[in-house]
This record gives sequence, structure tokens and C-alpha cells, in this order.
Amino acid sequence: MKNRNVLSYAANNALASGVRRMFELAKKYSDTINLTLGEPGFATPDYIVDAAVCGLKAGKTKYTPNAGIKELRDAISYKLLKENGIKCDPDKNLIVTAGATQALMLAMVTLVNPGDEVIIQGPNWPDYKGQIDMVNGKVVYAKVDESNEFKMTADVIEPLITDKTKLIIINSPSNPTGGVLDFEDLKKIAELVKKYKLFIISDEPYERLVYDGFEQKSLASIEGLDDYVLTINSFSKTFAMTGFRVGYICANETIISNLTKLHENMIASIPEPMQMAAVKAVYEGDADVRHMVEYYDRNRRTIVEGLNGIKGFSCLMPKGAFYVFPNITAFGMTSDEAAEYILERTHVVTAPGSAFGPDGEGFIRICYASKYEDILEALHRMKEAFGTK
Repeated sequence: MKNRNVLSYAANNALASGVRRMFELAKKYSDTINLTLGEPGFATPDYIVDAAVCGLKAGKTKYTPNAGIKELRDAISYKLLKENGIKCDPDKNLIVTAGATQALMLAMVTLVNPGDEVIIQGPNWPDYKGQIDMVNGKVVYAKVDESNEFKMTADVIEPLITDKTKLIIINSPSNPTGGVLDFEDLKKIAELVKKYKLFIISDEPYERLVYDGFEQKSLASIEGLDDYVLTINSFSKTFAMTGFRVGYICANETIISNLTKLHENMIASIPEPMQMAAVKAVYEGDADVRHMVEYYDRNRRTIVEGLNGIKGFSCLMPKGAFYVFPNITAFGMTSDEAAEYILERTHVVTAPGSAFGPDGEGFIRICYASKYEDILEALHRMKEAFGTK
């Protein structure tokens, strides 16, 4: 008789987070500097918080439409046209989700059948693999590294396409590398998508966090991709709203109508006060975003310069997001061993590159969204521990 008392394949094979593991190891030290979690170091701006509080006090505590409140869908549609060049009907082409994480899971359930191949960057945000596994898809890694500036370009993707390929996911600016795709890169990817008629997700939560005059473009702004592209974004990173859990998907009407049906079964709707806060962020948040980007930029320059002066580290200057992904192969250790060694010697918490897939081996990820003083102290400790070049 078949044993029914067995957990699912997805549950049994899910990998524990390597980032969270370092977070737990750090608890035994009282003076740690935590540079692991990908979270803005800023508090959510007061006017955004106040909008959520006002919503709660006004009794906005009921279910909302599955696709999100009209005010937020209108605001997102306005934002997409103004900032991204994407024409998006708020009533037909948008759904509000519980952050970009749920948006991605919803897209996986909608697009991917068991056995379908999904091409993702390696190294990559680990939830991509976890979600693909949950729908019994097959992960195919498009390896990127320092030699191509951590860019998942069309020439990296095309050799991996087979008759089983269903979906490509691009993430620019990228977690964990900070790599970016310029508009020429995106146009070549667009031609690839049209040639092979593949679905593609453009995961864009770091779109505003770019430096050195770079301007991130959206894949969906390119003509002829309506049948294929899903743009996913959130308010978490840009507006320091990680705990609000508000994200969205923009896609064609057929895709959105099916996403909405499945969304009803997954989470139903997003709390209205959080959506009201997101409306406020769209219309009033620009100045705060610019301030945060300027702050991150100083941290970025400081940490790259500092790391490149310390024995064992070699670090490219990222053009986006708020991560550096230094090469630590000079330590002669695995990335897990190196991250633990750094923690033991300096009490600075970093994330092993292996947490971001097999192609992350040989690197560690450091989030520089922390306080500037913490960045300086972390560099001082590492310099004292490992010496200068």
C-alpha cells in the first residue's frame, strides 16, 4: 500500500536559506555588523506610514478586489507609462500582489507546467529556483561572472534554449551581483523572445537603484512583446517598504485574467491600508528615493574601494541594486567556509555565494544598504583581520 503520510517533493527538497543560516550563526556574537539581508537601511518615510495608519483608522480592513484597489492600479499605470514607457490599462493589465515574491510565484503557477525548463541567471536570487521546483519545472542556469560584468545577455541565453524551454527570467539590476542590462542588451533579448516565442519575466524591484548616470529601461517598453513579457515590481526596495508586502504584475489581458483567478486561490487580496500607502509612495516618493540612492552610492564606492585594498578580496563596481559580489577564491575556501571565517574573525556577517546557486561559489554577497558608519567599521575590522594588499 502506498504510504500516504509523506510530505510533498517540493517540501522535502526545498533548500534552507544560506543567507538566513549566516544570520543565525551571527547570534552568538554581541557586536556583529550585519551585511546579509537585502533590505534598505532606511525607515519607511513618515507620509507613507501615515497613509497606512489613516487607512486602518478609517476602517479599511475588509477584503479588496482581487486585482487591487482602483486607486493603486491607476497609480501604478501612471508610474509605468511615465517612468518605464509601458502602456498598461489599469483595469485589464495589472494585478497587485503580496510583494514581488508572491508575484513571481503566481506567475510560475500560471505559466509553468511540470517538466518545463526555466532559464535563470546563475548566480541568482534563490527563490527563483525554489519556486520553479514547487511547480515541478526544471531550472536551467545561464552562468554570468566578472568576465561579462554579471550580465545575462542574449548570447548567454540562446545556447540554453531547447524545445522544453517555457520561460526566461531576467533581473536587472540584479540580486546578488548588482549587474545591469542596458537597452541594447534588452533589445537583443527581445528579439530572442520573439524568435522562439517564449514567455519572459522582467523582475525589476531594483530599477531605481542605479548609479553613474545609468538609467534602467524596461523590457516591456520594446514593441512586439505583449504576448510574452510579464513585468514584475514591488515597493519594497525602492521606497523602503519591505514589510508592507505590496508588489504587482503588468502583462497582457489574457495572462492577467488567469493570474487573477489563481490569485484568489492563493491569497485573495492585499490589505487595503498597505495599498493606500503604496499610492502615496507613487505620487510623493521621488525625493526620498533620490536621497536613498545618493546614500547607497556613497556606501557603494566606499565598500568597493575598501574591499579591493584588503587581502583576499577582488570586487567589481556594481552599477545597480545595493549589493557587491566580491570574489573570495584567494582565501582558498568554499564560499560557506569563507563567510564563516569572516564572521569568526571580524563579526561581520556576509552571505556565501553558494546561497545564490552553484554559480555563486567563489563569491560572497555583501549588502551595502546599511549605515555608512557600519560600512566603515566592517571594512576596518576586515582590514585588521586580513591585512592590506
